[in-house]
Amino acid sequence: MSSTVYIVGAGFSKHAGLPLQHDFTEAMISPRDDESNPSEPLIMHLRAFIHDAFDHHKSSNAKFWPNLEDLFTNIDLAANTGHHLGSHHAPSSLRMTRRVLIARMMLMLDERYSTADIKRTKEWKDLNSFLGQINLNDSAFISLNWDTVIERRLSERRDVNKFDYRCGARPAEFADSGDMISAREFPQDRTSVPVVKIHGSVNWLYCDNCRQLYWFPPGDAVTVAMQLITRDEGEKLGLMDVERCARWQCLNCAKVPLTTRIATFSFLKALDFPMFEKSWLSAEQLLIDADKWVFIGYSLPAADFEFKHLLKRVQLSRRPEPEFVVITGGSKESCNYTYTNYQKFFGRCIKTTENVFRQGLSPEAIEAAI
Repeated sequence: MSSTVYIVGAGFSKHAGLPLQHDFTEAMISPRDDESNPSEPLIMHLRAFIHDAFDHHKSSNAKFWPNLEDLFTNIDLAANTGHHLGSHHAPSSLRMTRRVLIARMMLMLDERYSTADIKRTKEWKDLNSFLGQINLNDSAFISLNWDTVIERRLSERRDVNKFDYRCGARPAEFADSGDMISAREFPQDRTSVPVVKIHGSVNWLYCDNCRQLYWFPPGDAVTVAMQLITRDEGEKLGLMDVERCARWQCLNCAKVPLTTRIATFSFLKALDFPMFEKSWLSAEQLLIDADKWVFIGYSLPAADFEFKHLLKRVQLSRRPEPEFVVITGGSKESCNYTYTNYQKFFGRCIKTTENVFRQGLSPEAIEAAI
């Protein structure tokens, strides 16, 4: 049982240099100047798709692009029902574009984290302070993010490299040679931190045949991203090293390339896969067991209606209710918006002068959180 559960959104990962959702598109089409990073061909493909499907110039800035919910939802509605989206984009082409979009996002998140690791701003140090003080034996995380900020920072800050995703994921790693992944073993006494990711994670790969999910070291985002692109697609895109594409195979199923399952920004989140069902049940149990719910960088957006229903259902089923702590940041308007969302949704237990902190992971917020 964990007495404190930390529910984290994009604002939590912003401490580690990652963008908020409304900044994702701009970050996604601004690659790092790094020859080893395969982002440029992916970006050019996405720009061409936006030109064809949404009538914007290939060189258009992010402000002219449709929001990510519209982008993913239009692709999903057409591809998942076997329909074209315009004469040039057949279902197979749309599925490729979707994979390119996810791969580029994975690479972008890794780029932003690596840059922040060099700069180490005050926000970065605040995050380190928070993670350095939590009781690892009495805490758990529910993350609505795909990124691996929690894992990477705990690994460096607290020497934790074993994570319990509570969804049946097996630890694995990419072998030095060959095309088959390797099982990863940990000492029995190694500290394991529960990190439930209800929308998936950039360090997960899934076998479509045996339905086994694997998790990899959190710094392997580039390798995972390239696994999403087939070699034929890599050649079509003009990637320099197509041998990295769709290379890795399942431990159980020879010659079956691993892929990923991510609940994207689409309004049609595909949550009916085994790992998501297990993750949501695990999140529910953490919420039931915890004495304290600490929300960090999460504004309770309307699009997360499934998760909000889970929160409300568990809140109303408990006696007594959990203790609430809300940690937010940004502009005054943004903080007021977040406070209003929480106060309207959870009720009078959300008190602006008692358990709502508006300066991010400040010392006062950290003290209340732990």
